[in-house]
Amino acid sequence: MGDDVYAPHEIKFDLSSTATLEDITHKIKEMSYLPTIYGGKATWVLLKDSTPLAVIAQQWEQAKFFDNQNLTIQRLFLKEKEGNLFFDYYAQQDPIEVFATLKN
Repeated sequence: MGDDVYAPHEIKFDLSSTATLEDITHKIKEMSYLPTIYGGKATWVLLKDSTPLAVIAQQWEQAKFFDNQNLTIQRLFLKEKEGNLFFDYYAQQDPIEVFATLKN
């Protein structure tokens, strides 16, 4: 039985309003929130609403950002009290190709 059977997998955590997109991706990786797969090449896209913010690949140490990786939570969510981010799973697609496709 796949992990998706029990979706959604919401998690909440607090970060300073001065935390950046890069800080968020480090926190996600540190928490081991995204599942790993055998073979070590899972690809995920971090989204706000339907806007891609970064590609996260299991085999990469750091995410690759579409926008400024130093964008703060305060600027990202402006006047919102809480912010929601989502992940799209791209299976074992090449993360560089996923990034290129979404960037265009």
